[in-house]
Amino acid sequence: METFMTQHLLKTLADVADPSHSALIIIDPQHDFCSERGAMAQKFGFDMKQIREAVPRLNAMIEDCRKAGVLVVWVREIFADSKMHPNQKALWGAGDDIWLIREDGKGIDWYEGMIAPKTGEPVITKWQYDAFADTELDLMLKSRGIKSLLMTGFTTNVCVETTARHGYIKGYHIVLVKDCTGAPTQAEYESGVFNIQTYFGQAATSDELRQVWSKQAQKAA
Repeated sequence: METFMTQHLLKTLADVADPSHSALIIIDPQHDFCSERGAMAQKFGFDMKQIREAVPRLNAMIEDCRKAGVLVVWVREIFADSKMHPNQKALWGAGDDIWLIREDGKGIDWYEGMIAPKTGEPVITKWQYDAFADTELDLMLKSRGIKSLLMTGFTTNVCVETTARHGYIKGYHIVLVKDCTGAPTQAEYESGVFNIQTYFGQAATSDELRQVWSKQAQKAA
């Protein structure tokens, strides 16, 4: 039996991001969070350029993960009055006044620049920032033997970071794919990257992950 003393700890990027036990977590690539016509940009006047520029890199990463055998998991957020806590309603509205990612609204659609989920790829619906809270995500990941989460999506410092924090607490290794995520401002993006790579795991670019997987494939050949 493997004990704490004999257990192999996953520390290097190659060990942590091994495709056999890794999942690509794609957080909220939705209209309201990515489009200049979405609610976030319209309400706050945010420049969504950084987010939009990350989308092609994220699309490429999704395709590479599929080829490498990494589990691809899609996460979308919906604000539904029946699911929202009072503190959420105070920030985002209640009933017909919900203005962001409202249930049955266009804002919850996948962003038009994103490639589509493939048949069989899990799609998790969350009701707040955290993809683990009141969802089947943890059970699904554990049932598939997943140890590591490759975090991507939007926005870096809110839903991506919140999910990464909870994933770490639940025992998952965290890798932020830092060129496949984004935020409305550089300061928000940098704060999310700093927090995740300092306190909850590590950060790497998509190219660094590709290089790791390429070397592993060459050794296995």
